[in-house]
Amino acid sequence: VIMLFFVMYDIESNKVRRTVATYLEKKGCQRIQKSVYLANLDSSVYEQIRSDLTEVQGMYENNDSIIFCQASVDELKSMDVIGHNLDLDLVLKGRNTMFF
Repeated sequence: VIMLFFVMYDIESNKVRRTVATYLEKKGCQRIQKSVYLANLDSSVYEQIRSDLTEVQGMYENNDSIIFCQASVDELKSMDVIGHNLDLDLVLKGRNTMFF
């Protein structure tokens, strides 16, 4: 089952924040703001990401937070974006490679 979801975080440590960002991108999440990612992935990948980040969160004393928010295509398309426009089709249609 494919899931559409956001991952958002507030992580104090630069090292942990960079590690989490790299991990999310490798898993197929698209960065839409510095600490906000959007993904359209299989539910098993969602569960793996959630499990891995829960483990990271528990590894050290911190005041960090990581938020997972499931969304629907309708909710995503109804978002009002002020400023830089997001290319949501990249996330909704999956990754495509274009050759010129």
